[in-house]
Amino acid sequence: MTQEEFEHQAAGLRRKAMATGRSHGLGDADADDVAQDTLMRLWQMRGSIADGAHAEALATVVARRLAVDLLRRSGRTQTGVRRDAPHAAQPGADTALEEAEAGGWLLAKLEQLPPTEYQVLYMRQVERRPRGEIARILGIAETSVSTLLARARRRLLEEIKRRNGR
Repeated sequence: MTQEEFEHQAAGLRRKAMATGRSHGLGDADADDVAQDTLMRLWQMRGSIADGAHAEALATVVARRLAVDLLRRSGRTQTGVRRDAPHAAQPGADTALEEAEAGGWLLAKLEQLPPTEYQVLYMRQVERRPRGEIARILGIAETSVSTLLARARRRLLEEIKRRNGR
């Protein structure tokens, strides 16, 4: 990608990075920081960026990683998983406490996944994106998406087994 092509796309890439930061629960100031850092990193990589679609995919990936890093450093958690969803029946206090503890444990284990595995798992399970779309967004082969999904799920299953004493 040439300097002119990058400059032409910069505003759109910035908007995409801002939206990605906000979607992870960041305020305007933090999302703006993520967007600036994203554009700086893309600028440094512009020689290896193939086209506009590749630039957009990279902007999303870089912004998401920066947002997650910022949240982790500040001790906050992502807001992508709702913990306040209503239940059909109101559980007792002990059940609610167990569910809250299990939910917190699972969020912590998800955050410990390698960034690419987490991103693929999130896009597939939460955003319900097909494997082909995930592959296009991340700029990887569809078989790599399947491998990363399997690896992330296996890690989580092993952690659950370990937690349950199996």
